[in-house]
Amino acid sequence: MTVGGESGVILAVDVGGTGVAGGMVHSDGRIADPRTVATDRLGRGEGVLKNLLEFAACLEDDARKACLPIRGLGVGVPGAVDVETGRIGPDIQNLPELANLPLRSVLRERTGLQVAVDNDVNALCLAEWIFGQAQGLRHVAMVAVGTGVGGGLIFDGSLLRGASGYAGEIGHITVEMDGRPCFCGSRGCVKAYASGPDIVAQVRERLAEESSSVLDELTGGDTLRISPPLVFRAADRGDPVAEGVVAKAAQALGAGVAALINLCNPEMIVLGGGVVEAGEILVEPVRRWARFYAFERAAARTRIVRSRLSKQSGVLGAAALFRYDDERRHAV
Repeated sequence: MTVGGESGVILAVDVGGTGVAGGMVHSDGRIADPRTVATDRLGRGEGVLKNLLEFAACLEDDARKACLPIRGLGVGVPGAVDVETGRIGPDIQNLPELANLPLRSVLRERTGLQVAVDNDVNALCLAEWIFGQAQGLRHVAMVAVGTGVGGGLIFDGSLLRGASGYAGEIGHITVEMDGRPCFCGSRGCVKAYASGPDIVAQVRERLAEESSSVLDELTGGDTLRISPPLVFRAADRGDPVAEGVVAKAAQALGAGVAALINLCNPEMIVLGGGVVEAGEILVEPVRRWARFYAFERAAARTRIVRSRLSKQSGVLGAAALFRYDDERRHAV
């Protein structure tokens, strides 16, 4: 998919568990008037929906004041979305208020705009494909590690969404039989070892059994202050507890990436998300474990890279999502 050639801007909104980010995105990926606001958790989706509508109204007003034509609205959300109906799935962990909400039709009705809605990691994958390192490729995977572990897949030049929007759930690939419990009800999932909250949980569990002078120094002895960046800092300083947890996270994530390689044989896998941004110490071990676990011939042409997109990558993803759906719609 090429960049450029379209007139007007896309109103792009990235919905997260703690905040909503948005902006007007030009065809070359420039983001005008980026905005953020705290997510309102009141009500069953109505608070978040109110924020979305206010966001869209502000962005639309900015575009009209600047005499910029509006192509439409793209929205990325942290959960599965039924592509046929635009309805968010029932198990959206980070924003349960949005569960089962027919978000696309609601936004269309309230704004009068053409709207695209999808999972935020699918959107990130499209951002890498349209604006990032994966431009010009046909087979791409995105792995985002943050409060969860999600995946997006471009297969033969098309976004792979699956029968009900759950394609790419790398976080729920089992990498250890009878391993750590996961919120999904299974055990040994990639997420249970590699997500930010699970990295913190494992460190706290180990600190209940053994001491750590580095972590004690960094937290002042208060385990509630432990965060993924702090764990990576401790690991960089040779702390055995932090090193052990980070090593296990890298191994689990590498095994999940290997499964993507064996199943989809992508040309490129892009690693992103808050945990990857915070932990360069994580990236190279993930590459090594992925090569170790993957079928060698399948992995031979797969590059594993770290995302270079800005911290506004979620907004770029929402714009890329609208652009992708809009071009597919006009191609029919």
